[in-house]
Amino acid sequence: MSYQALYRMWRPQTFRDLIGQPHVKQTLVNALQRGQVAHAYLFAGPRGTGKTSAAKILAKAVNCLNPLEGEPCNECEACTAVQNGTGMDVEEIDAASNRGVDEIRQLREKVQYAPTGLTRKVYIVDEVHMLTTEAFNALLKTLEEPPNHTLFVLATTEPHKIPGTIISRCQRFDFRRIAPELMVERLETVCSTEGWTRSEEALWKIAQAADGGLRDALGLLEQTSAFGGGDISSENAAHVMGGVESVLLVQLLQAMWQRDMAKVLNLLGDWYERGKDATRIVHDLLQILRDLVIIKMSPSDSLPGHLRLSSLQDAAQQLSVPWLMQGVKKLGETYTGLRYVDDPRLALEAALLALVPRDEDTEERLHSAHQASGVKSESGVTVPGKAADKASASTRSDANDSREPDEPAGATGPSGRQGREAALAPEPSATTLAKPAAKKNGRTSESRKQEVLRKLATEADNEVLERVQSEWQQILQRVKDERIQTHAWLMNGQPVLATKNAVVVVFSSRFHRDAVMKPDERTVIEQAFAQAAGISLQMLALLKEDWEKFQTPTEPEPSAALATESDLAEKAVRVFGKDLVEIIDGE
Repeated sequence: MSYQALYRMWRPQTFRDLIGQPHVKQTLVNALQRGQVAHAYLFAGPRGTGKTSAAKILAKAVNCLNPLEGEPCNECEACTAVQNGTGMDVEEIDAASNRGVDEIRQLREKVQYAPTGLTRKVYIVDEVHMLTTEAFNALLKTLEEPPNHTLFVLATTEPHKIPGTIISRCQRFDFRRIAPELMVERLETVCSTEGWTRSEEALWKIAQAADGGLRDALGLLEQTSAFGGGDISSENAAHVMGGVESVLLVQLLQAMWQRDMAKVLNLLGDWYERGKDATRIVHDLLQILRDLVIIKMSPSDSLPGHLRLSSLQDAAQQLSVPWLMQGVKKLGETYTGLRYVDDPRLALEAALLALVPRDEDTEERLHSAHQASGVKSESGVTVPGKAADKASASTRSDANDSREPDEPAGATGPSGRQGREAALAPEPSATTLAKPAAKKNGRTSESRKQEVLRKLATEADNEVLERVQSEWQQILQRVKDERIQTHAWLMNGQPVLATKNAVVVVFSSRFHRDAVMKPDERTVIEQAFAQAAGISLQMLALLKEDWEKFQTPTEPEPSAALATESDLAEKAVRVFGKDLVEIIDGE
């Protein structure tokens, strides 16, 4: 006998063998036991979930001479004929290649004839959504009132393409993706029967790659066995599927965490030499990062089987959740952008380098480089002038997603990043307020913010503001056409101040304020300003409460005056002596 593919050898022969579809099994078995089998069924669901297998089991069950509680016996002449494909009364039709109205007319003619050897004629129409509209129309009447000896089973992966008039004439069953746990159990059974050695990690990797389709899982298992000579190992499975072993991915993450970039680049080089694709590497890294985050943030007794592997558990103990979440964000952006770059390998290496934690020496070198280039350092020192403006623009997108916008070109306030922080940066933390620069200048972030607003107010141009306000709905519509998520954030803002080069938009929510200042979102909004209002403007986002504080005049704090008088008295005592100085408290 010629060799049969593994998925054909292990095709379910009874409803009990059908995996992952309990609702389908129970309904069909009950209908068979009660003699209430419908004249037409529609099986819909992803590929490899058992639609055609269930249709063939149903064909055997309705014709079985010795049914056992709704199950076919698989021993009588009728069951054997259906199972071997020799029965003339069970016909499987591929609608993808027989999709025209002429084929359906021939089917209508054949339906009228009585079965030759079985009790009922069964027509299994696979990929029924491929039929033409005329073919569906020709099938309608026959599907609605077929002869008593005829049963139709329609199978499809895209039920939304089937006319409602067809669906309403059938009993519909939606097949679900098979859970990885159930697929691993079946793969274990297959390996034991076939005498193959296997590792649990390899079976989980195959089950996850199959995406809920047991046929795909069996195909990958068979291919891995052929590659490894019956050894189903994680390494062999990775070779077959084009991915990277989980152990090596964990080693890469550990090397990054330990700042061993030589090892990181060597691992990437080895994978490229073995033909691994950058997109697939990022995909596998994202899966590992997701698994590690789940391990870190979930009780151990609730974890799925593949997350209890020792290699993942050990790595989860070493890595921190914030760093893992940063990796998910960075690699997610890289995964989306790889399709647009000419050198995916370089883009991947750059993304991994950006994720390496910085040590104290690295921070000190960056600090010195920032000071030399005129960029505001971590201590808050800013070198004014063109050098600082250029440097601040170049570092805007890499400042750990600070969401701080550029200062508008026409602003006369503090230069570089200091001006941006003063106007629109998130509320400072206690450590930020305690920075040396803040002490030296004697100003808080709040006061700097108000100062820049006063500077912008002196350059306010009411004509520009009126034009922006009158075109605001048009601006929102242009942003919506370009990026609907940006529109959802911007619609919560309101323009309140404008100069010839900038416009201030206030938001009630800090989340919306921060969201619109991301580089990509901000670019879309500023382009909409230019297109709708006809003016090239930089946008500054501000919290509504800060704008209201700016509009409310404030009086000098009396404590400052008292402090000054106290200082003068102390100086007088030191200069003239305590005996010659008399301090009188006045009203």
